[in-house]
Amino acid sequence: MRQLQRLAGILRRRAARSGRGNVSIEFALVSVFILLPLFAGGTDFVLIMSAQAQLRTAFQALDYFAWTNPGNATNLTEAGYIISLINRQSDYQVTLPTTLSSGGANGGISYGCFTPPISSSAAITYQATTCSSAQTQQTLVTYQVTTRVFLPIPLPGILSSPYRLSVSGKIQVQ
Repeated sequence: MRQLQRLAGILRRRAARSGRGNVSIEFALVSVFILLPLFAGGTDFVLIMSAQAQLRTAFQALDYFAWTNPGNATNLTEAGYIISLINRQSDYQVTLPTTLSSGGANGGISYGCFTPPISSSAAITYQATTCSSAQTQQTLVTYQVTTRVFLPIPLPGILSSPYRLSVSGKIQVQ
């Protein structure tokens, strides 16, 4: 009877040890199938967010350039020089394409026309030609900057590598 109790105690101790082994196997499976993709997705997210911040910085530089030099705002050579200065200190190479993704030329001018007095319900029309003499005119320059981000772990169908980002907008120069 005593030997049977001793054997039962030995079996219980082995079961306790194998239970600890089961926990480490479960942790290994969880870390491979849950934690590793989570960290990989976090890496992709951080890379995309830092590239987006770089694009916004480049667009702000173009905004300042157009605002302070309205006569040269459509000069893509000058704007390209500003982008090249930004690229010297950047992880992501920002480009200034000659044509916009929506058509039209990068650095193209459009005009916003409205008849004074302006109210909150008044409509401003945007056109490619200058406004009539009875209307007040806003001169706008359109810029678009793009970059590509090479993701370490792309997700097929969702986030392909290289991932393309772009920022575009109209800047009032007059």
